[in-house]
Amino acid sequence: MRLTRARSLQAVAFAAIIALTAGCASEAAPDETPASPSAEVPSEATPEETLDVPDPRSLTGLTEARELAAIEPVTSDPEISLPATVTGDDGVEVTVESTERIVTLDIYGTISQTIVGLGLSDRVVGRTVSDTDPAIEDAPLVTSGAHVVNPEAVLEQRPTLVLLDTTLGPANTQHVLREAGVAVVVLDPDRRADLIDDQIRMIAEATGVAEAGEQLIDQTNQQLEETREYISLLTADLDEPLRMAVLYVRGTAGIFFLFGGESAAKGLIEDLGGQHVAEAVGAGETVPANAESLVTIDPEVFMMMHDGLESTGGLEGLTERPGVAQTTAGINQRVVSAPDAQLISFGPNYPQALRALADAVYLGQ
Repeated sequence: MRLTRARSLQAVAFAAIIALTAGCASEAAPDETPASPSAEVPSEATPEETLDVPDPRSLTGLTEARELAAIEPVTSDPEISLPATVTGDDGVEVTVESTERIVTLDIYGTISQTIVGLGLSDRVVGRTVSDTDPAIEDAPLVTSGAHVVNPEAVLEQRPTLVLLDTTLGPANTQHVLREAGVAVVVLDPDRRADLIDDQIRMIAEATGVAEAGEQLIDQTNQQLEETREYISLLTADLDEPLRMAVLYVRGTAGIFFLFGGESAAKGLIEDLGGQHVAEAVGAGETVPANAESLVTIDPEVFMMMHDGLESTGGLEGLTERPGVAQTTAGINQRVVSAPDAQLISFGPNYPQALRALADAVYLGQ
């Protein structure tokens, strides 16, 4: 079944929506048969457009959300005003004297995305495995065991500023670095769309580029508004929101969780126009994804990180987990995967990441 969403749009507005991801969508080779129905998105904007999409509940199988292009900074030469004094999320007042050598530490990669967007990528001298933007790919990794900070590796980079939150261990990282004389600014670990402005502004103030920060905020908000308009087209005629859940899995042993009602997944799913069903079995950051909880919430779509899906044996390995095959998503093998640093980031690339997920969920591409 195919549903048609017809909406009267101003030409310039629709053009802006299409331009948001121009050049990002990939095409199947001529001899390939798409795994699931695909949308016919008009290439030119007119005052009235028809957007044909498949019934998202008819889609089956795995869809991989496209990987985003590099973040485009708002300026290549931001005006830097230092020293800058800020109070971090831990209540500690910090004066930043130099941003010549910056290390970014968070599990989502959001801080480094913001630094790139502010035009400061050439100052990043240390990063985590979540920091994947091409502009900083040559910066040394300072984490071990995937998401554990190695303070000695950080200090080897002779940082003048470390920007971190509390999503990475060990818990005393900021204290160790401060005792070594490094300026450390602790940022809010929470991730939601309505926190993006404050996060960008805090990082911009700490690095002395407040003007660039406001530019990046304006750019991100405009792109997010356009993406939300686009998603409203995809979901306008659905009788009920799709039931969605975000899984966190690593390997084939015990690391298998649902992101709960107090996690960033709640805001992500709501922005996608879906229903965050994991709230029904827990209000914390994560909830065990056991057979009982999965069958109780019965999601229609699982979303998860690409590397996590690979680590558990791909789609076949996932459906062998207890309870997965008994859900609607499991029966239809309806899984959407995204690059690890893209699924839950809520940084300057969030509008593009949200658009890529929406295409994967609603269009199967």
